[in-house]
Amino acid sequence: MRKSLITVAAGLAIVGVALAQVEASSTVYIVDVDPARYAGPVGQRITVRLDDAPRHVTLSPQDEICLQLQRTADNSQVINARVRVMRPEPHAVAEIRVVAPDISPGTFRSTPWGMLLRVVPPEKTVAPTKLLGTADAPVCAL
Repeated sequence: MRKSLITVAAGLAIVGVALAQVEASSTVYIVDVDPARYAGPVGQRITVRLDDAPRHVTLSPQDEICLQLQRTADNSQVINARVRVMRPEPHAVAEIRVVAPDISPGTFRSTPWGMLLRVVPPEKTVAPTKLLGTADAPVCAL
């Protein structure tokens, strides 16, 4: 009886760890991306899976980016957006802190070339806003 209880407890522990890893790998964030150009297209709201492969996102007919969200290795509370502009004017990869204890939720952060990014808190998500998903977007290289 004792061995079977230990076996069941060990099995449940393994299942719990597996579920925690699935939960951690399936965390989805809402990211606002604004090209920050006068007379340019308005920003886009994108759903991005944390620690997923970089995804090719078309913001408008003239704006394309490669975007990825990753936790930092040394601090699980800090999330960086890795972004590279592909069109209209290609830029090198920038790594921008978008979530951290010292960043208020929903605060825009700027890339070196002026593009604005922010992670939108769930309570500030407006229902009629159209979300652009990246789950089926092609993988790109950063």
